[in-house]
This record gives sequence, structure tokens and C-alpha cells, in this order.
Amino acid sequence: MSPRTRFSAIRPAVAAVCLLILAAPAARAQYFGKNKIKYQDFDWRIYHSVHFDVHYYPEEEALLEKVVSFAESAYDELSRELDHQVKDPIPLIYYATHDAFEQNNIILNFIPEGVGAFAVPTRNRMVLPVDLPDQELMQLILHELTHVFQFSMLFEGRAAKGLTASPPTWFIEGMASYFAKDESARDRAYLSDAVVNDRIPPVTATNVTGFFAYRFGHAVFDYVEERWGKDGVRDLLEELRNNLAGQMGRVFERTFQIRPEDMDADFRRWLRGRYLPKLVETGEPGDFGRVFRREETIFSGVMSSPAPSPSGDLVAAFSTFKGDVDVVLYDTKSRELVRNLTSGFDDEFQYLVAQELTLGRKMGRDIAFSPDGNTLALFARQGRDRKLVLLDVLRGRVREVLELGVSQPSAPAWSPDGEKVAFGAYREGRFDIFAVDVASGAVARITDDDIFDGAPVYDPDGKSIVLTSVVGGFGKLFRVDLDDPSRRVQLTFGESHETDATFSPDGERLYYTSDRSGADNVYGLNLETGELIQHTNAVTMCFQPAVLASPDGKERLVYTAFWKGRLDVYVLDLGDPITPPIVLAAAPPQDSAVAATSLGRFEPSIEVVIDEDNVDEYRAHKFFLEDIDVYVGVSDDQTVIGQTIVSFTDNLGDRRIVAAFQGVEGFSQFQAIYADLSGRLQWNARLFDDETFFIGRDGFSRGPTAFRQLGAVASLVYPINPAHRFEVGAGYVQRDLNFQSAARVDPSLFSLEELIILQPALAGLGLEDLTPEELALFLQQAFPDGILIPVLEPRKDDYPIVEAALVGDTATYAPWGPISGRRWRLSASHAQDLNAGGTLFSNLGVDFRQYLKLTARSNFAMRLWGSFNEGDGANPVFFGGLDTLRGYDFRSIVGDQGFFGNFELRFPLFDQLSSPILRFGGVRALFFVDVGGAWFDEFGFTFWDGDENRLADAVASYGYGLSVNFLGIDLNFDFAKRWDFETTSSGFLSSFWIGTRF
Repeated sequence: MSPRTRFSAIRPAVAAVCLLILAAPAARAQYFGKNKIKYQDFDWRIYHSVHFDVHYYPEEEALLEKVVSFAESAYDELSRELDHQVKDPIPLIYYATHDAFEQNNIILNFIPEGVGAFAVPTRNRMVLPVDLPDQELMQLILHELTHVFQFSMLFEGRAAKGLTASPPTWFIEGMASYFAKDESARDRAYLSDAVVNDRIPPVTATNVTGFFAYRFGHAVFDYVEERWGKDGVRDLLEELRNNLAGQMGRVFERTFQIRPEDMDADFRRWLRGRYLPKLVETGEPGDFGRVFRREETIFSGVMSSPAPSPSGDLVAAFSTFKGDVDVVLYDTKSRELVRNLTSGFDDEFQYLVAQELTLGRKMGRDIAFSPDGNTLALFARQGRDRKLVLLDVLRGRVREVLELGVSQPSAPAWSPDGEKVAFGAYREGRFDIFAVDVASGAVARITDDDIFDGAPVYDPDGKSIVLTSVVGGFGKLFRVDLDDPSRRVQLTFGESHETDATFSPDGERLYYTSDRSGADNVYGLNLETGELIQHTNAVTMCFQPAVLASPDGKERLVYTAFWKGRLDVYVLDLGDPITPPIVLAAAPPQDSAVAATSLGRFEPSIEVVIDEDNVDEYRAHKFFLEDIDVYVGVSDDQTVIGQTIVSFTDNLGDRRIVAAFQGVEGFSQFQAIYADLSGRLQWNARLFDDETFFIGRDGFSRGPTAFRQLGAVASLVYPINPAHRFEVGAGYVQRDLNFQSAARVDPSLFSLEELIILQPALAGLGLEDLTPEELALFLQQAFPDGILIPVLEPRKDDYPIVEAALVGDTATYAPWGPISGRRWRLSASHAQDLNAGGTLFSNLGVDFRQYLKLTARSNFAMRLWGSFNEGDGANPVFFGGLDTLRGYDFRSIVGDQGFFGNFELRFPLFDQLSSPILRFGGVRALFFVDVGGAWFDEFGFTFWDGDENRLADAVASYGYGLSVNFLGIDLNFDFAKRWDFETTSSGFLSSFWIGTRF
């Protein structure tokens, strides 16, 4: 995947569509989830090259020749390196920008900006954006194409084998990074930090995940090549092909005739030999600057992208001190937190654009102070794209949000007069520098050429800007005169990357980040003499320098640094450094400007000329088998199930057919859906034959009662924004059930004991002391129309139904579940009685869930659920058990009206419990209180008994629970006591279930 932070989907997500299927019956459509929105319509076409079927749309046709040339060059390189040919043409689906790429439906999950691209084994598809410098785009294509070669070589082109095999993530991603040669100085910083701080896992490990898996895996392949050559790499692949169970120790032993423990020791020695001498020669970030924050607050989150105020009194930065990414203000003198400027931003924005936190490393700084010190500029994702957000520092609120009409804007920089903000952005196939007038909102293009430009900063005199331009595969600093932006003066040279430029207040010096030492570090360039000084020399990385003004006029620098797996802000006193800087050169600066068109460009090894005869229209309704799931387990309704899910999709994932077959303890279910996700307005058609049960009552008997619904519903889904959507549907349903009803019967037909069972309120009235005649008189007066008893009446009918729902979801998630925000669903449905006329039933449903974050890993969770019906033919409402009303039998609380509430305090116990054989992770606990009730209108319902100060018809419980993650599955153990707010049952009722808590 791309240098943003790679991610390869070995398995495309069909979970969202499966949720639709499993909730298909109209009365059970209770689901949430944020919305993946198609903001634009893509008119897809296919270009057939020698080895690829390249999918593109007209807006990006100008890039087709470059993409095809890069792809064919990458294929030629990999096929020779691996001595392998992929059998069929490879579908390559590319998008002009990352925000367009995020709208793809091949993966239904949300794709964050940190994910650069992906490849999937079904039909060997690779999907990517192309808004990158040419060399990075070439590396991206090589990376994803390596995955396709893996699918072909390791899985023999069979998707099913790829879905069931499990090579370690570090092997899959490390190999792709190794062949793509895409490791940057920033990437190496993560590995060097792990080596010098002794955090390297063994080569036999299978649980290395996240971004570090890429770096660790790349290092293993470098090690194998150095020890055994290129042939050793190919031998390793061949051996893994014969052992896809993830037992890397056995693979290494068979390939290289070396015991796993010996190879691990040798690998560690090799890594230490690479990086420990560098630590001695260089140092850690603390050898050059001091951590900006007070020591006692260092471990409360991370900090990055510092932006000092012009006066030097304040420093703004990104921080995760509350778990979310926020912009905070620190007092420079006390080094204490002054204010969180973005508290509650989750309600308005999806995320802030913060390098290394919400996306990978790019260019420049992410926050900028206005010259008057009153306003901060930054970018935030809102809806389709990023917006420029201006924060009022004094009032701590948003001053303005500016729509820019460009893609991927980044690195804001204020003009000296405070009237404009410059930034890098993508428009019409190119990354250039733009500026927006903050008063009018007008956006002007400053550079306009094929060079990839970014990270601008204004000269203090306002006449020019310094920017980073990618030339010949390297980011270099250039000065551009605003009177003639078509020409530029080069300021840095050599085979290194420079970015994050910032001026000294007098404009004489330029501070920036460079990797010329092999790691990102902070440098200073005297623009008059050409003297170059290296201010930091860390073995990991120091970047994003900014000048911090001092009352005595001396210059200090604040910058971001990485050490022991953490980002933090450091401060360096240029007049009194901890370690003296290194004077590297003193060459007179160049004054001659050159045209952008004369600068070097990246050229692939193969250049393709587009042949229009090779263009086809995309056929949207050609489906292929994407996935088959077969498993036996415990479903969310606490019963043992066997289930088979079969999914079909078109090549772009925009149209899907998914069918599910279930057997649930004697009840069978079939559900299918056709979903069209190709536009913002989505539609689906559902067929279902759903057999289930509830605990019904017939007189004195009580037990499982069958409930079957057979029907079809067509629905429209319109996402209002990523957090809210509107749904509307209509269909026809046939049902067959024992309808829970009530009948009036002469009470004299029952014994007193039976009457008390039917009417518990009769207990305690002393009726057992009455004579038969007195009891008969009492019953006649108390129940003149007879006593109500529950009965089950066989009922079979069919009806048309219309339904609608408004859904909201602003929840944020931790690895174990929702941690903050809320989720809610308000639904309504109406069914017409075709036989008697009028309303069969009308239903109003509500499901509201609120999550209040208490600490980084604990929270308070609340759920309020209700279903309320009108009409004589309402479907039954049933719940109980699981995490609805704990301590009560599963689906034993039944009525045509019902509600319950759950209140939970959730907190961690252990991060991991391990034994020599098994490993359990994420052991969490909770305390809970549940309360609710269900009733039939004929019987009535009283929530509270004021005379007894206890619940009347409602029920409640309290207790505690444990959740353990085992093999990616949540195992839940609950212990509950029934409680009526006055008395408590003796002993705890225990239950076990598998699934995710609400």
C-alpha cells in the first residue's frame, strides 16, 4: 500500500450487507453504523493493457497513460525479480484523489486517510488513488502489485485459499514493502526506535500488527537477502507456499536449515549491528532538546505539530491527552495546558488533519498561528473533503469554516499581513500551491505546473514563498517569487528530502526537516551566506520545526520528535543547546531562477502510448462469486446456529447479491438481498423466510412459540451526512404464528391457587379465609366481565407494509467497542389489514445509546429501547437475556408494547491473560443495572407501586459481568440478581453468551 500507512485487505468486508440481511424482517431492522457516502458518480471505463484491465473515469483520463506506464513497468520488474507470471489480466482500479478512493465499495468498511491503497485476492484486484508524487506512486503500484503476485504464487490464484490461509501480516506487508523499495527515513525511524529500545519481536512471531508489521517485515526480508541473497528470498516464498498455516519457525528451518531460535538470535544481532552504532554516533531526541511539557504530564497522550504564537507566550499543538486528537494550547512559561480548543469537534467534523495521528507523514506543519496571534488555521475533514478551519484562540471556538473547492489541502501558512492562508492541494490532476483570502473566501492558484508542490511558508516580507517540490524523486526546497510563480530558485540539493520549512523572524534563516543524515532531523540554512547547520542528530526522527520567540530576543525551536514509541514536542534553545550543532557547509546560495518545466521528472522503465481501440465500457451487472462463509457458533440471540453466507459482487463492489442460510435449533431461515450502492441514494431489495420464536403463554402453560415471516421489502437509503441517514421502504409480508392474545373467562372455573397465578394482585388479600359463597360473590364483583387469561391463537395472514427510519451514529470506538458519542434509531412502520380493512398495526421503535468517556479505557454506557404498537394485529415484542434484561430467561418478556434500559460502568481488568497454550486478551469488567417491561394492552401495565415503593409490573436486575476476547471473539459472562427496588433475589443467576456488547 502507499507510504501513507499501508493496508491490504486479504478479505473484503461484507459485514455491512450481512447486517442488512440478518435484520431483514421489517420488525427487526435494528442496526446502526456510520454512512459511507458516494459523493460523486463515476462513469467507469476499462483500458486493456498487456497485463492489466485499468479501470478509470473521464475526469482522470489525462492520467491514464502515466498509470498504465507505471503499472507495466512495475509488472516487468516484479515478474523478473520473482520469475513468475500472473495468469489473467489484473484489474487495476484507480481514483484521482484519496477522497475519491475512500468512496469505493470493494471494501465496505470506512477507509481512513492513513490507508494508502489495498489489494484483494478475489479476482486479484488492486485499488489505489494517484494523487502522489510520481516516485511514490510507482512505489505504491509496486507494493500493491506485490500483493497480487503473492495471491498468485502463494494461493495459486484461488481466492478461497487466500481467505483460509494465514501468513503473518508482517510477512505479507514486509515482502510488499521490500519489493516496492518504499521505505522512507520516517519509516526507518519506527524500526530504529524499536531496536535501540529493545522492542523487537522474534522472527517466528505471528502477532506483529499495525504499521510496525510493515517495518519489521521489511527488515526481515533485508536480512534474508543479506544472509542468503535474492535466491534465499525466492526459496523462502516457495517454502511458505507449502506451509500457509503461519508456522514461520518451521518455514525458516526448512528453507535455511537453521533452528528458529538461532535465526532469531542472528536477526537480532544483525539489527543491533545496523542501528546501535548509529545511536552512539547520533543520539536520542533528548540529547538535543528538552521535552516541552512538564514531566508529570508526559504520559498523558502524545503531542505533535507545534505552532508557537507570534509573541511566544503560547504553543498550540495536536494532543491525544483525552484519547481523541485535539488542538490544545500550552503556556510557554509554565508549560501547562491552558485550553482544549477542539473539545466536541466530533459532532461537526470527522477528524482533524494531523500527520502521524490521523494520517501518515506528509509535508509541512498542520497548524498555523495568524500574525496577530488571535486565530489558528488547520484543516479538518467534514463530509466529502477537508475544510479550512479558523479557530478563535481567545474565545476557544470556531471562527469560520472555509470551503476551498480543492482536494487534499494541507500545511496551512498565514501571509504576513494576515489576509491569506497558503496551502498545498490537488486540482485537475496536479498538486500545487494555493492561497485563500480569509475575508472573501476566494481561492487563487499560485503555482500551476506538473511539479508536485506542497508545504508553503511566506517570507516575512510577503514577497515570496518557500515550498517543497518533488524533483527527481526527492523533495527539495525552492523559493518562488509571487510576482512570477512560474519560476523558482532551488535552495537545497542532493539525494535527500527536505520539507517543513519555516523562516526566522528576520527572514535571514530557514529551518526545515531533512533526511540527509539517514534520519529526519532539524537543519538551519543561512539564506545570505549559505551556511548549513544540523541542529538535531537523533537516530529516530525530529521534524516540523517552528521558531519560538523569547522575551530576550533569542531564538528557540520547538519540533516534533519520536522516541520509545511516542511522539512529543521538544524545545531547543539555539543560543544554549544541549549538544552543539554541526556546521555542515557554507556555500553561497543560488539566485538564478529556473522554470518549473525545466526541473527533472521521474521516468518509468516502460512508457505506454494509449490505444483508443483498447477502451471498453464497464459492464456493471456482471457478477462473480466473492465469498463463501460457513460456520457454526452462537448467534446474537443466544442460540446455537449453523450458517452459510454466499456473496456475489460486480468488479467495483457497487452492486451486491448476498444470501444467508441459517439453521437455528430446529428453526430454518433464508434471507437474501440485492444492494445497489453505486450512488449516494442507495437502494436494496430483500427477500426473507424467517422462522424464530418467543416464550408465549397459553393459560397456565408457558414455552417457545413459533413465529414465521415470509416476504419481500424494497428500501431506499439516503445518507444525510456520515453520521445520519434516512431510510424508507415498502413491501409485502406473510406471517404465521400463534398470536398472543387474551380471553375473558368466568373466574369460578378456576381454583384460588390458579386465580392467584393469573392475577398475582389477589395474593395477600386473605381470600383463603372466605367461604365458597363469599369468594364467589367477591369474584363476581371484582371481575364482572370475567377474568383475563393469556391465550395463543393460531393466526396466518399477509399484509403490505411501509417503514421509515432516521438513524444517527456519532460514536467513537476503542478496540473493545464504543467509548464515546451516541447512536440512535427512530423507526416507524405501518401495516394495512387487507381482510377487515383499516390498520393491522402501526409501530414506533426507538433505540438510543449514549457513551460517556470517563478515562482512556473506561466509560459509562446507557441504552434506552422501546417498541410500541397500535392495532389488533401487532407483532409480538420480546426480549430478555443477553444484555437486554439480564437475570431473566431468553425472550421471556413478551407483549405488544415493551421497553428496557441498560446502565453500565465499563472498565478494563487485564490487557492479556496467557498460558503456554492459550492467550486471552482484553479482559474487561462492568457493573450494570437493567430495568424494563412488556405488556399487552388488554392486561394494562403499572410501572411503580407507590404503596409498596417497589416496581409493580416492571422488572429489574443488577450485577456484574466480564468480557474476554479470544481469537477475535468476545466471550461474555454475566452474573445478575433480580431486583424490584425493594427486595433482591438470593444468589446470582449466571449466563454466558458470545457477541459484542451494545
